Amino acid sequence: MKRLLWGTAAILLLSPSCSNSEKQEIIQVPFNEVTITGGFWQCRMNSELETTIPFSLKHCDAAIKRFEQCADFLSGSSTELPETHRFISSDLYKVIEGAAYSLMLKDDPETESLIDSFAVLAAKVQRPDGYLYITHICGNPNPDEMGDKPYSWVVHSHELYNVGHLYEAAAAYYQATGKTNLLDIAVKNARHVNKVFFEGDPNYNGGKPVNQAPGHEEIELALCKLYKVTGDTLYLDMAKKFLDIRGVTYRPEGEGVMSPEYAQQHAPVALQREVAGHSVRAGYLYTAMAQVDALTGRSDYAEALNSIWDNLVSTRMHITGGLGAVRSVEGFGAKYELPNKEAYDETCAAVANVFFNEGMFLASGDARFLDIAELSIFNNALAGINLAGDRFFYVNPLEADGQWGFNHGKTGRAEWFGCACCPPNISRMILQTPGYMYAYTDDAIYLTLYGSSRTAITLDCGKVELNQTSDYPFSGEVTVDVNPGAGSRFSLKLRIPTWADGTGNFIPGGLYTFRNRAGEPVRIKVNGKNVRYRIVDGFVVIDRYWDAGDRVELSIPMPVRYVIADSRIEADRNATAVTIGPLVYCAEECDNADRVQNLAIDTEGWGTTCMSTISGGPLDGVRKVICPGSRDITMIPYYAWDNREDSQSM
Repeated sequence: MKRLLWGTAAILLLSPSCSNSEKQEIIQVPFNEVTITGGFWQCRMNSELETTIPFSLKHCDAAIKRFEQCADFLSGSSTELPETHRFISSDLYKVIEGAAYSLMLKDDPETESLIDSFAVLAAKVQRPDGYLYITHICGNPNPDEMGDKPYSWVVHSHELYNVGHLYEAAAAYYQATGKTNLLDIAVKNARHVNKVFFEGDPNYNGGKPVNQAPGHEEIELALCKLYKVTGDTLYLDMAKKFLDIRGVTYRPEGEGVMSPEYAQQHAPVALQREVAGHSVRAGYLYTAMAQVDALTGRSDYAEALNSIWDNLVSTRMHITGGLGAVRSVEGFGAKYELPNKEAYDETCAAVANVFFNEGMFLASGDARFLDIAELSIFNNALAGINLAGDRFFYVNPLEADGQWGFNHGKTGRAEWFGCACCPPNISRMILQTPGYMYAYTDDAIYLTLYGSSRTAITLDCGKVELNQTSDYPFSGEVTVDVNPGAGSRFSLKLRIPTWADGTGNFIPGGLYTFRNRAGEPVRIKVNGKNVRYRIVDGFVVIDRYWDAGDRVELSIPMPVRYVIADSRIEADRNATAVTIGPLVYCAEECDNADRVQNLAIDTEGWGTTCMSTISGGPLDGVRKVICPGSRDITMIPYYAWDNREDSQSM
């Protein structure tokens, strides 16, 4: 018997025969060009549209009130000053971004009107030169947190962090509606930032360029998004400048939040080789580095990113895809320092992990990055929001005793947080998930995340319609109907996850490996006939002439697997995790008539496990597993825990 821990649940591309030998740009199919047609993601998208977005907008009153008070103060109609706050505006911007994504999927005049009204308010508050940070505009900052004047304490003021989220919201709203009201505000601010930080403005910093990277990364990746919607290379140039001055023009000295590692300012980013510091900041930085490389066609950060990624997945990531295990700094500790009950694993960090790995895939074409993105999506990230869409985790431990208030003082899920970065972050990620399903080059289509959906992609040979049917992640059976406008040759690339490739690893990096044998191999049929296949960079490559009505059937076996951790992870010694496909599973007290800490799993009994689908209640449709052990142990996916009651879980 073993103690039960958790269960489960830059490289050149191979050129297709009709292409040249040069690396081709990989383009993600935008989420609003992918229609979810059923299955797992339809349920999550529905809860977003029907519950989470309206719920989140109602929690923005305090942030909107600050803009109203600032506008009234500036107009002279009131002397009341808005609350002094560093980052509450960023939470509002993220909610607006998610709401904008929802408008691409479902018309909602009320939500659109609310965003338009806010744009009018923000324009009133923004200074004529573009500056936008309420506390300094109204002159009531806390100097210890924000400095005594604009941009005087960039390491912790969150001035650039806030406007970065504004840029992302503005870009999303422009894409959703074609309106430039928010985009105009964002562009005005970005040009102001460029002048103040890189050219010099007599009204700021004595006219000298500030030339300092922000303590909390965000503006860098947001500038990439602003570049993509406007086509203005200024913003891409700015993103690269902010990256290249990090750890060069400014290096904090001290401990904790003032240590040089905390905000990744200990070395130039191109020379960094290991993950360090605050996990959300780190994830946003690495995402920006990958995006800038991809958008510029350069590889300035490739060596650093590959080394950082290897270090992350092989020494500092929880089996759920969680990052930032150390609570005291909300970040990374020493190698293999991965506690369970004391784990932090912020929801925002898991979202950043998804963004980072999606960027790494687009820059390389290697499926191992998608394996990590998928792990983070289905486990740590989705655990951050309940199935109903209106309760949240900020912190995601791997063990809960039902007593310790791990979640910012609560023993379970919270309705909202004073620092509300996580709820809108997971919300905006879920709405973008259809965009993680497909990608393409001139002559190849990638299936990168499985789920019932349809899309149309235009290759050099013409338009190709795809209709995918799958109950993934509860089933590895995937059917893809391929319909080109005319018979043509191109490659269809189907991702084979590491947990299914027969290597014995649950994910890349070797940190978590299987106890039990692999079982059946992956099978592929084209038009009903079995085909032999080759795997290149984690993808099955089917290169052929395609006709309308061709059908591809992919079968990825999903048996119950038992997983052990690297022995250097002290907290996981003599522990076993349970996985099914990409899902990590856990035991909850409400399913097991005993303290879950007392349960022990029979590590040789994996062949007698049984699986079934839950019917009714909050977990309706969720697949559970019963494992043999000190008693029969009922387990559910980690993402679904604490949807019925706050209790012990492991």
